[in-house]
Amino acid sequence: MCFPGLSKPYNEKELPNLLLYNEEGLRLFEQITYQPDYYLTGLEIDILSRHAHQIADSCPGCALRKTALILDALEAQEKNVTYFALDLDKPELLRTLAELSSRYTHVSLAGLWGTYDDGCTWLKQINDRPRIILWLGSSVGNMTRKEAGQFVRTFGDVLGPRDRFIIAIDSRYHKVDNIRAAYNDRTGVTRRFALNALSNLNDLFNADVVDVSCFDYNPYYNEILGRNEAYFRCRKETQVRVPSETSILIHEGEYIRFAFSHKYDRVEKQLLWTAAGACPVQEWGSQGGDYTLTMLSWSS
Repeated sequence: MCFPGLSKPYNEKELPNLLLYNEEGLRLFEQITYQPDYYLTGLEIDILSRHAHQIADSCPGCALRKTALILDALEAQEKNVTYFALDLDKPELLRTLAELSSRYTHVSLAGLWGTYDDGCTWLKQINDRPRIILWLGSSVGNMTRKEAGQFVRTFGDVLGPRDRFIIAIDSRYHKVDNIRAAYNDRTGVTRRFALNALSNLNDLFNADVVDVSCFDYNPYYNEILGRNEAYFRCRKETQVRVPSETSILIHEGEYIRFAFSHKYDRVEKQLLWTAAGACPVQEWGSQGGDYTLTMLSWSS
C-alpha cells in the first residue's frame, strides 16, 4: 500500500509530511516564513544577526548548510570554506545557489540534490577537512522525539571529534496563542500550504486521488505533548482512490494527521542530546531564551 497510514482506524489516519514539499509547497513555505505570526524565523534571524561571527569563529574550514548571515561572517573573516546546500527540490536548490553566486570571494558554493540520508552518505566521503552542519528552522520538531535522537545520532556516527553539528530548536516557553498563530496565520498562507499537499497527492499519481474541496486545514496545539499537530478535517464524506488500490472511505468530521512540530523544554533537549550520544559545546539563544541554536560534538 502506497500510504499505509490511511488504513488506520477512524481519526487515526495519517499522511506523510513529505507531500508538503513539492515546488509549490516550498514556495508557499517561503511565504510562511515572512508572516508576522510565524515567530520562528524572526527569532532565528535575531540569533544569527547577533552571533554570526561567534559561530563563524567555530568554523576553521568547513561545509555548512544554509544562511547567508553565517556565510557573510565567514567571508568577512576571509575563511576559505565551501558551502554545500542540500535540498530535495532541484529548482529551489538552483535558485538558492544562483542568488549567492556572485556574493563571495572566499566562500565557494556547491549543491547537493537529495534527501538527508543522501547528505549523510555523501558526508562519509568527505573527511579530509573539518565539517560543520547547520540545521536551521527547528526542523527537528517535525520528527517524533525518538526519531529526532536517532536522526542526530546518524550524523554523529559520521562526524569526527573536530566536526560540529549546530541545531536550531524551538521551545515550549512561548505563549500558547502565539504558537497557535504561527501554524495558522491570519492571512491563510499556512492553510494553502497544507491543502497543497493534497493537490500534490493528485499530481503524483496524475489522477483524482482525493477531492481537495472535501477537506480543510485544522491545526491543534497539544500542550501535554508539547507539539503542534496538523490535520486535514473531512468536511463531507469522500473516498481516497489511489490507482490499483482499494478505495478508502473518509467520514465527514474525520481527521487525518499529516504533520507535527515538537517544542522542547530544557529537560527534553538534554534527553535529545543523550539519545544522540552528543555533547553540547555551546548554545546561542534568542533574547527571551525561547529559541536556541546548540553546537554539538561527538568525542569519537
